[in-house]
Amino acid sequence: MARRNPFTKEYDTGRKDQYDIDYSIFRKAVEETQTREELIKYLEERFSYVISRIADENARELMEELELA
Repeated sequence: MARRNPFTKEYDTGRKDQYDIDYSIFRKAVEETQTREELIKYLEERFSYVISRIADENARELMEELELA
């Protein structure tokens, strides 16, 4: 079973708009924050669902590879 690259998956699905969405969220974060720490917190809040979803997918794939699922 070929293992997918979690960093390129969204961009390999053919959704050309994914990069634009990510960039627009980042630009909005830059405009709404004053410091680097605020920017990081803002981005963590906005992307927490995406981060947890990717982590769940990676864990599920690893469990399948180890035949634990």
